[in-house]
Amino acid sequence: MLLAAALLVVGLVLTGYFGVRAVRSFRQVQYIRQQGLDRGSASVDAVRAWMTLRFVSVAYAVPEEYLYSRLSIPFDRRNANRPLSELNTDNQLGPSPNGGYPLILDRVKQAISDYRANPVATGLRDVRPWMSVRYIANTSGVPAEYLFERIGLPLTGNDYKPLDMLGDELHYQGGPPRLVADLQRALSDYSESK
Repeated sequence: MLLAAALLVVGLVLTGYFGVRAVRSFRQVQYIRQQGLDRGSASVDAVRAWMTLRFVSVAYAVPEEYLYSRLSIPFDRRNANRPLSELNTDNQLGPSPNGGYPLILDRVKQAISDYRANPVATGLRDVRPWMSVRYIANTSGVPAEYLFERIGLPLTGNDYKPLDMLGDELHYQGGPPRLVADLQRALSDYSESK
């Protein structure tokens, strides 16, 4: 009887824990859609502390390396999958003078605005499934139009979609792995032609 009660309590605790996480994830997805972060049309004011640097990088098509450089985060402290709030703590940036939120948010917003005003191609070694074609274009300096022409897909509405999603949605022959490989080849061909 005691074992059954203990298991019931453990089950309730786990249900509560994962239930709270599910609700938080649902709210974040709703926020992403409402703000246009999934379409590349979001304002810089949509950046939040729960976002990772990689998410911000893809959503705004700003190279990760550019953001790291602008945030002065040393190489040994870089972790693209940690929330901005944790990066703020790790780098001891403290709170923003503009409100009760981490200072890193102000710096990320400024970096996005500066990048949009003066894009810098930081270079790209490998194409990854989490990248979008717009991200690849901005990072490599290769026009997005050229990349879409090479892969034979329409640019409109697709330039901010991650490659794994784009390959699945548009039924790219060979799927996302082939799309990644074709884009890598297109980048190589472009650099060889210059």
